[in-house]
Order: sequence, then C-alpha cells, then structure tokens
Amino acid sequence: MLKQKGRQLAGLFFIGDTASIILSFIIAYFIRQSLSGIPPFHNPLFPFSTYINLLAILVPIFWGAFFFLGLYQPVRAGQYLKETISVLKSATLGILLFFAFSFSLKLGYVSRSFLSLFWLTTILLVSCIRIGLRNFLRLLRLKGYNYRTVLVVGCGEMAKKVSDTLKNHPELGFRILGFIDEDAPGGTSRKVESMGKIDELPEILHNHVVDEVVFAVPLEVCNKMTDSIRLCEIEGVKVRIVADLFERTLARAKADDLDGTPLISLETGPAQEMALVIKRGMDIVISLLAIMLLTPLFVLIAVLIKIDSPGSIFFAQERVGQNGRRIKLLKFRSMQKNAEQMREKLQELSEVSGPVFKMKKDPRVTKIGQFLRKYSLDELPQLINVLKGEMSLVGPRPPLPAEVTQYKNWQRRRLSMKPGITCIWQVNGRSNVPFEKWMEMDLEYIDNWSLGLDIKILLKTIPVVLTGKGSY
Repeated sequence: MLKQKGRQLAGLFFIGDTASIILSFIIAYFIRQSLSGIPPFHNPLFPFSTYINLLAILVPIFWGAFFFLGLYQPVRAGQYLKETISVLKSATLGILLFFAFSFSLKLGYVSRSFLSLFWLTTILLVSCIRIGLRNFLRLLRLKGYNYRTVLVVGCGEMAKKVSDTLKNHPELGFRILGFIDEDAPGGTSRKVESMGKIDELPEILHNHVVDEVVFAVPLEVCNKMTDSIRLCEIEGVKVRIVADLFERTLARAKADDLDGTPLISLETGPAQEMALVIKRGMDIVISLLAIMLLTPLFVLIAVLIKIDSPGSIFFAQERVGQNGRRIKLLKFRSMQKNAEQMREKLQELSEVSGPVFKMKKDPRVTKIGQFLRKYSLDELPQLINVLKGEMSLVGPRPPLPAEVTQYKNWQRRRLSMKPGITCIWQVNGRSNVPFEKWMEMDLEYIDNWSLGLDIKILLKTIPVVLTGKGSY
C-alpha cells in the first residue's frame, strides 16, 4: 500500500531530480562563462556544444549516487532538513565520482570551478524542487484533490496501527474515512470509534466515497469476512487485508505469490535484493584485486610458516555458514599441526565466556603464528572463500559446528546472513568483547545492514588490523 504509493512518489522525484541536474548543468555553465576574465576565473570555458556531452556521464553518476544514499526511500512529511542533507551527501558523492571518472579518462578541459558551481546549483535546485513538490502535493490533498479515501474494518490495535501509519505519511495521499466494528467474538480492546457494524457495510459504501477497504482484523475474525470482501469486489472497491496474521517482533512481512497462490513471507535478514547483488559484486572485485596485489605477501608468509614449524602452509577448518551450510574456512596455519587434538585439554582455560575458545597465551600458537594472528594476516586466505561465494568481506564470523550446538535460539539468527571476514565485532574490541555482546553486535549488523554500513566497517577494519588491537 505505502510501497506502491512510495514508488509512484519516487518516480515523480526521479523525473524532478533528472530535470534539476540538467538545468543545474546549464545554469552552472552560463554563470561560469559569464565570470570569465574576472579573477580568479581567467579563462573562458570550452564551447557549450563540447560541455553538453558531459551530461551523458554526469546524469547516470548522479542517479547512482541518489539511489545509493536512499533519496528514493520514503521520507516523512516535515523532514526537509534530513532530505536536504541527503541531497548534499548524494551530490557530493556524485561530483567526487565524476572527478575520478574524468581523471581516468583524462578530460582535462573540464573546469573545476564549473564543477563546483554545478555541485552547488544541483544541491539548491534538487532540494528546492523536492520541497516544492511535497508542498504542492500536500496542498492538492488539503483542497480535496488527488487522495484516496480508506475505510478500515476493525477497531482494535491493528486498525489503529493502520490509521496511524497512513496519517504519518500524508504525502502519499490516503485519508481515513472511519472504522467498522467487526463484531469479534469475545470482544476486542477498542482503540478507535466505530461508524457502524460490519453488516452496515453496504450502506456505508453506497452513502460515502470509499476508494479502498482495509480489513485489519485478527485471523480468526478474518475467516468470517468472506461475504464482506466479496461485496467490495462486486462493487469494484479495492480490498486490502492486513497480513499481520502472527505476532512478530523481528520479521518483516512480504506479499508474494506462487503461480497465483498468495504467499506471505516473514524474513529478518536484509531484503534489498539489488543492494545484495551489489554487495556480492563488491566481494568479487575487492577479493580478486586483493589476492592479485597480495600474492608476494602470500608467498613470504608461506615461506616463513615452513621455516618456523613443520606442517602445512594452510589450515582448513569446518565452519558453519549461512543457514547452516558447512564450509571449509581457509587460514594460514598459525598453530602446531596437532593443535586440534590439544584443544580439549585447554578448553577449561578459555578466557572468554560462551561456547567459543580463546586464550591470550595459547601454547599451541607458533612464533610466526603470533605475529600473523596479531595483525590478522592468518585470515587472508579467506579471500578465496569470499571469491567462491561461501563468505563475504563483511558479515558475522563463521562459527565452529560445536559452538553452534550450544547457541541459544536467538543467537542462531546470526547464521541467517552469509558469514564474513570482518564485522562490527572486529572493529569494536575483537577478542575483548564478551560472547553475549558479540552475538548482539552481529544481530545489530543484520538488522541495520546497508552497503554504506559495509563500507564503514571495511574502513574501520584497516586501523584495527594495523594496530593489532584486541587480537588474541
């Protein structure tokens, strides 16, 4: 309901943004050209016929920046400052990307002063047109144009939630006509006032303007609404049924269908399909480049491991991946070759809580292994796991099968996302973080996941690794 309207509004803003970018380009060009000869703008620009070709590069770059930073996500009415800041960030990202692009293509004729003016006019024009569009749509709806009247069947908690949600998004153009009492057996806690009983639905539809009827009733009552739903269908009134059939605290509901059979999906992991595709693309590109660039370091580490102690260069350990998949986690060997057999004797000496095992002075660690572990160099072969698709650069660390068997139910949700080399835990204390807090951090990452968060974690990981802070 909101998503459909939100897409329409996003499409309107997309058209407005595109027009704003093109208009900003033209304004910036002629302002800069008019300043030619005035210090510090000494030299005139190349002809407009030359500059106009840059739009073929600039417009797609700015589209990408606007989508990436969420400018086409729903924004509640009145949050103009937040939206303007988002426009500022998006325009800044767009102009930086264009700088990099023009440098790589050696577009030396492009004036930096022109780009600065274009950046400024884009921020001003996009922000003003967006605010103007929102205010114009609100004015139309206040005057009785371009809105849809909604009748809600139900007077309880779900009905109130529907009403409050629609009122919080006035820019999408829904108006609550009123509520119909569903006559639930045993009664329901009344949250809103009713304008009639369910058997009065025909009269209400005939005597009022009703564009949509939302059935916001419990599951056991919804089963008894067949005749009322069919009446709305017969009379051509759109019907929506609240899909909150089960009490949820974490999962998001998503409507789908299986060859015409309606489905309701409940999911707690990230649901941004395109962003997840981009995340996988980043994993492939970055891991492949890293492996190519770090090959000399790989060779050096391999030689040092062989000199330091007998055994293989790599250590492959079975771990639990996404949704219980078993993967072979690769590491540079940092322990004696019989380390796994020695672990049982050392289990009681673990210095962290929970089912994981960690010791600051683990006797199994070799001399070169201490250095590798301090600076996380032993983790580098996991770039191969990332390239294979078993892991991601950023995600909850893959646990041992024995650890997973000791998880509480709520802790198993960390397995719902592909495991990674680094995550929030690694940049906030690493081994110094208690087990329960570690689990909470992983769930925080899953609940708040975005491409921006991944990039932020990757950037924070670099100084943590270089300093060896919090490593065992």
